[in-house]
Amino acid sequence: MLTKEQILDAAEAVLRKYGPRKTTVVDVARALDVSHGTVYRHFATKAALHEAITSRWVERVTAPLDEIASKPASPARRLREWFETLMEIKQHKVHDDPEMFESYSLLAQKVPDHVVFAHLEVMISQVSRILQDGVEQGLFDVTDCDATARSLFDATLRYHHPLHVKEWNSPHIREEFDALFTLLERAIEKH
Repeated sequence: MLTKEQILDAAEAVLRKYGPRKTTVVDVARALDVSHGTVYRHFATKAALHEAITSRWVERVTAPLDEIASKPASPARRLREWFETLMEIKQHKVHDDPEMFESYSLLAQKVPDHVVFAHLEVMISQVSRILQDGVEQGLFDVTDCDATARSLFDATLRYHHPLHVKEWNSPHIREEFDALFTLLERAIEKH
């Protein structure tokens, strides 16, 4: 029996081959050697399939970040590691699988806003959790962990948002990130 995961695997392969503009549900069904009606039984519309593909991708991004947020390590170390990992995940996807990165970027623009906003809120809550641990341990001077998490996220957009993908080829991108993040760390340190 065909599962949603099998359909999503096939959809990713088809997206990689044809891109999001040319990929159809019929292409996905053909790759699975089933009728397009079979795919529609799992995903009522092409938009629903796109939403599922996008959700799956963002889960792949947030899962390793959640592991970092949940570690028993120092909050200061976890905070930097969380942002470094986010940057590395996004940049590796661009360099290792540019076709899929482009597909996901285009799909993310088409899915309902709630999918993207939910993804952002998950990530902000992970950072907020790390900040709260730092406040409780007397390491961070932060009064509103959610607002500070959002500010840190916004301040680092250049290093993980797809709009900045061309900048990621700079040979100095890592040094620039380190300099910025050191400044951000000093801003929240308890003095």
